[in-house]
Amino acid sequence: MAEMRVKIPEEFEEKIKEVPEMEGMVVEFIKMKIFEHELEKSKELQRFILESLSAKSKMTLEDAIELGDKIKEGMLEELKEKGLI
Repeated sequence: MAEMRVKIPEEFEEKIKEVPEMEGMVVEFIKMKIFEHELEKSKELQRFILESLSAKSKMTLEDAIELGDKIKEGMLEELKEKGLI
């Protein structure tokens, strides 16, 4: 197994000692980030996950379009609030 060294800011040092199973949490976080990276690179994996999720969905095409529009509106408002657009 590879070893990774991480520098922890002093203000977190004591808090980290209070959290049980920190090492396991870090390993799971790294696995999740690796999966996210692979997912971003693989259109085939994205399509497989989307098809798997949608196969069990009772959402209609119209529902999906409406949901997508609401998400876009919310993201637009968030960007406006942050002064990014």
